[in-house]
Amino acid sequence: MPRLPRIPWTWTVLGVIVVWLAVVCGSLATGNGPAAPGTPGAAALRTAAADAVRRQDPASFQRLFAARTVGPGYASRYFTELFAVPVTGLRVDLENRADLRFLVLRGERAGDGAICDAWTVQDSSGRSVLSGVPAVTDPCTGGRAARVASRRADRPGGT
Repeated sequence: MPRLPRIPWTWTVLGVIVVWLAVVCGSLATGNGPAAPGTPGAAALRTAAADAVRRQDPASFQRLFAARTVGPGYASRYFTELFAVPVTGLRVDLENRADLRFLVLRGERAGDGAICDAWTVQDSSGRSVLSGVPAVTDPCTGGRAARVASRRADRPGGT
């Protein structure tokens, strides 16, 4: 009877490692890894933010922020505070001020009047992302609009 070849266990382990590395490299090369934050352009960012606000979807809103500019639960806390009192006429717009582009959320809160919050739109590896770091220029300071999340512990510089 012919003897079957025996493969040492080290070759088996090495084979498993090579296959694992090939799968990881293939996933990275085809873009099937974790979803990148933001959107391909500023207009798509405005649309995605408006959809997240309309659906009251904090997870979708959180994915629009650049890494390390807001805390992990920022969008959830922001939406909880924003929708604690009925809000009407919410609109999301892109505005340019002092060489900066902002995503601005405006609306009317029952009993409190106008609300306004703005986030800087930045480019990150060819994608448009929001930054939670407050800018020196603020498109919301021109009127009497109340700020929902201007000074928050989960926003850099907040209290």
